[in-house]
Amino acid sequence: AKITAYVAAVLFTLLFVCIWPGSMLSVDILDLSGFNVWTTMSRGWAFVAAAFIIIVPMYQEVKGILKQLEKNKEDKITREENQPLCKNALSESLSNHTYTATSHHTKKTEFIFQRLVNMLTRVLRISKPTN
Repeated sequence: AKITAYVAAVLFTLLFVCIWPGSMLSVDILDLSGFNVWTTMSRGWAFVAAAFIIIVPMYQEVKGILKQLEKNKEDKITREENQPLCKNALSESLSNHTYTATSHHTKKTEFIFQRLVNMLTRVLRISKPTN
């Protein structure tokens, strides 16, 4: 992507600084209709460029948001499937399981929640009376 950006920058610079103004050297002084054609082409180019600059990033952003929403939906379904069915199973799973930070838990709030659960699990294990 970086190479494409550099190549496009050089080509567009050559186009707008050399080729487009150079093409006007072959034309004598523009009459009114020639000037109207030239300004209409310039306005059309500017409109297309502005539309592209505005629409493409919005499209990419909406596409990314929809992709993330789909991923969140799949993660929620996966988490719901792994939930225990009763309270005893929950206490047993907390006492036997400690959460670790993995690549699946990249959000800061999830990481903080995991740390809190780890701390509470350790406190419960320590305060649990030995028989």
